[in-house]
Formats: sequence, structure tokens, C-alpha cells
Amino acid sequence: EKHADIIIKRWVTALLADESTASFTSHNIKFVETKARDLLRNLGQWISYETSKEEIGRRYGKEGMDLFEMGIPLCEVHRATVGLRRALWLFVVNESPFESAFQLHQMRELNDRVVLFFDRSEYYTIRGYIEAMHNKANALFAADDKKMGELFFENSFYKEGQ
Repeated sequence: EKHADIIIKRWVTALLADESTASFTSHNIKFVETKARDLLRNLGQWISYETSKEEIGRRYGKEGMDLFEMGIPLCEVHRATVGLRRALWLFVVNESPFESAFQLHQMRELNDRVVLFFDRSEYYTIRGYIEAMHNKANALFAADDKKMGELFFENSFYKEGQ
């Protein structure tokens, strides 16, 4: 958490240099940089057993919608998320001294919690992104439920609560 700025700087540099994340530019990088910095500064809270899936879902579903509205392709959103997780893990591995088996066990447990969190946040990010895509497609094409079901699948999550 206290090294968030270093990790973010490394991640942003890699993100802007990667051809497979070309949609991230100087125009939109501040948005994702701010979100990632907030995540890392509060990582302990996010990976806590006290944080519910619903809390993660609310935050990252909204971020998925925002990223869709910004016009960033979903594959690039995924790539950026993987890159952030990797930058975090490389920092932990390369900058943390391991002096005992107990410390290695703690790192493994930390890694397990971080991976679980990132898996959940990515699921909800994708879910929010697809929900925004569904809403946009419905607004553009005024398709009936049957046609929308063909595009977004009949039993998809977006029908929950309807």
C-alpha cells in the first residue's frame, strides 16, 4: 500500500508502451491511474475477508461501464488488469526480503488473496462493461428482447432483476 506510486508508475509506463493496449492514451490514462492508485492504497481493505463480493461488484461494475463509455476495448481492459496485477506481484517479489519459511507462507497467502480479489474485480468489470454494451446496443438498435437475447445470450446476468 505504501509503495502504490512506484508500482503505478511502472504499470503506466508498461501500459503506454504496450501495443496491445493502444487505446490507453494521455487522454484517458489519468482515469485508470487514479483508480489503480486508489486500489493499491487500499489493497488491505479490498483483499480483506470482510470485503464482500457485492462491494467489489458495485465498484468494479461501475468501472467496467465507465471504461466502455471511454471507448477502451474489453481485451485492453483485461490486459491492463493483468498488467497491474503483474506489476504488483513483481514489486512484492523483487522488493521484499524473505528470510524465513514463515515469511514465504505469508507471501503465498497474500498472493492467494490478491489473485482472488483481482479475479472478482475483473469478473465485475467485464460484467459492467457488457451491461453498458447491452444498454448501448439496445438504445442504438431498439431491438426486442429476443434479438437482444441472441446477441447477449438468453440467460445472461443482464436479465437479473428484470
